[in-house]
Amino acid sequence: MPFADISLVRGKSPAYHHAVSRAVHDALVSALGMKPDDDFQLIHEFEQRAMVFPREFRGGPRSQDWTVIRITHGLERGPRAKRRFYAELVRLLGVDPGISPADVFVMMTLTPPENFSFADGVIGTDVVAVEALDAAAANPGSREVYTKDEITYALTELFAHRDSSRLLPMLRDDFVMSLPESLPYGGDYTGPKAFEDFFAKPPGGTDVWESFSSRVDQVIEAEGHFAVQLTNTAVPKATGVPVVFHNLWLFEVANGRVARTRLYADTAQVPR
Repeated sequence: MPFADISLVRGKSPAYHHAVSRAVHDALVSALGMKPDDDFQLIHEFEQRAMVFPREFRGGPRSQDWTVIRITHGLERGPRAKRRFYAELVRLLGVDPGISPADVFVMMTLTPPENFSFADGVIGTDVVAVEALDAAAANPGSREVYTKDEITYALTELFAHRDSSRLLPMLRDDFVMSLPESLPYGGDYTGPKAFEDFFAKPPGGTDVWESFSSRVDQVIEAEGHFAVQLTNTAVPKATGVPVVFHNLWLFEVANGRVARTRLYADTAQVPR
């Protein structure tokens, strides 16, 4: 997810701007493996007097066509890929619109995906996770391990929207879910299918709750575990009186797969 900020001297034609824009984007795609439709740029024009630079420091001789290209992206590609990018960029700019390699000044900044939000207030890590999980879903069996960001996203979707589809492929075949025995639906549930069936309805089903919804307060990752803190709003079937209570789910991850989970809850809130 690169963002290109391009600065050049005022007075260039629209065709010149377009050629610079396409050269930068094409170099990102071919040399750094960026997606072709990941194309975000701003082009700034400056008066010549506002562009201050030495003509021959560490390169040159520079001309009035000095061009500054700042690339901000979220994934480290390494020095070998960057060398390819710099070389391909000056080659393409030389072809069209004809900028001398000495006039091409590049700065690359790495920032983690959580520092991006493409739209709708969605954090960049969720966007990357969705893309990766969609690709895995289109190729069943292609993924053996999952990243922390992908697991965090899948857990958020599970509790915020009762959507287990993202998390199910991450569960080990011997996955175990443990609920307090004092709950009417307490005990151990083994395997992904039992987990899917449990989250397909309110906990314990409509015999226990008239309605049940959860808000994800936070997901904390540390040392192979994910803690999901929830605020729940529910109406017990037995009383019909709304209650608000908190609980915590602790998920254990082993070798990039979810191995087990345990619910820690105030069981006094659940009618018998």
